[in-house]
Amino acid sequence: MTPLFWKGKKEKEIEERLLELKEKIEIFERRLDETIEKVEKVEKGARLLTEAVYKIITYLKELELPKEEVNQITVDRSLETVKKKEPPKEYLTETEKKLIDEIKKKGVLTVSECYAHIGRSKEHVSRMLKRLVEKGILIRERRGKIFYYRLAEE
Repeated sequence: MTPLFWKGKKEKEIEERLLELKEKIEIFERRLDETIEKVEKVEKGARLLTEAVYKIITYLKELELPKEEVNQITVDRSLETVKKKEPPKEYLTETEKKLIDEIKKKGVLTVSECYAHIGRSKEHVSRMLKRLVEKGILIRERRGKIFYYRLAEE
């Protein structure tokens, strides 16, 4: 009978240890989720900052005056002759435009299809798709493990 008693005690110790490990795993999973959320917020902030800088640079480039107008201003000393340009409403790269055109043709594309049509790295295409979703141009749907992208309705 002693072996049964000993076996029961070992089983209890193992169960207690398993419970402790499960609790630790839950704590680590919560910490991991919190860390992932923080990293995503930082990435989003960096993306927004990069987009803002890009918009500012583009706007400033559009405001640059042709040399003829600069010479005219220097001679006339009149700022009334300068016409300010409005910045374009939509800032899309050629690659983004190409992807949007492909989605218009097909209706819906998976991430893998997007990689194939664009000819860029998976990371590049993933970042681009994420930006287009954040801008409200595309809609991302998940079915199982596969993401599908389609144009947002206007």
